[in-house]
Amino acid sequence: MSDRLPPPDPVPLAPFAAVFDTAGFVFGSWSGGESRDGVVQMPYYQLSPEAGAFVAAAYSAHWVRPDIAWSDFAAGPDYPALRSDPARIASADAGRLAELLTTLIRGDRFSEGLLAGAFDDGTLPAIARRMAVLAEQA
Repeated sequence: MSDRLPPPDPVPLAPFAAVFDTAGFVFGSWSGGESRDGVVQMPYYQLSPEAGAFVAAAYSAHWVRPDIAWSDFAAGPDYPALRSDPARIASADAGRLAELLTTLIRGDRFSEGLLAGAFDDGTLPAIARRMAVLAEQA
């Protein structure tokens, strides 16, 4: 991470651990795909207000960083290792969490539903739980 950018702050993301772990919480839903007068609207994933707030907080707290080559990180071995093992996320440092969040959030712009998948497979809840731990240590 660049020394010129503010350090990422876990405090704004910490409350999402409880939100994401609430029984029945819905991260979002698919919309679109309807046909009208021969024109098909492309399907898109609509984040819930809370999920949208999480993404906004990730940006404002400097977890989504322009100095991270997220597509390179996504193609490397660490990205799938983190996605497949919540224990790795539970011990990840700020730099690794920034790489992961930047990859997920920026990648969702190019692969609709990536964030939804990361919520469903437990990656985003694990990140939020790690933020809660880091916020307590701050």
